Amino acid sequence: MAQVDREFFKKYHRAVTKSVSGGLEKVKSRMGSQWADEFRARAGGKLQGEIFQRALEDYLQNELRFCDQVKVQGNGEDLSIEVKGCHICHGNEELRREGEPALCPIVPTGLFSISRVAGRKATLQEVRKHGVVGECEIRYGVS
Repeated sequence: MAQVDREFFKKYHRAVTKSVSGGLEKVKSRMGSQWADEFRARAGGKLQGEIFQRALEDYLQNELRFCDQVKVQGNGEDLSIEVKGCHICHGNEELRREGEPALCPIVPTGLFSISRVAGRKATLQEVRKHGVVGECEIRYGVS
């Protein structure tokens, strides 16, 4: 399987994000929705609890392949996606240095996936950055 060069992806992500800057929130939401629909089709139906978490983790890690490692955890009232080695973040870091808005479609992918596959309502609680480009924890409240 061919690997995409991180430098190319960083420049590609930066260029795409800058080219849609006026509609960035719409694009981010549409990408998240598209990926959540793909996840739903792959899951084949409603999934709950640990089964949902493992399936989402597998989709993010092995289908989207946007990072080196991903861990999905939850306890019923919250859910977190822990990311290491994110390829998207390197392009976003370039955008931030230029004072431009960043685009992370993983946040809405989680929101839409919780709704469409787990059948639960989710709200974004926070995105924790750990100081290393490509590492974060996305936390959702689930009801």
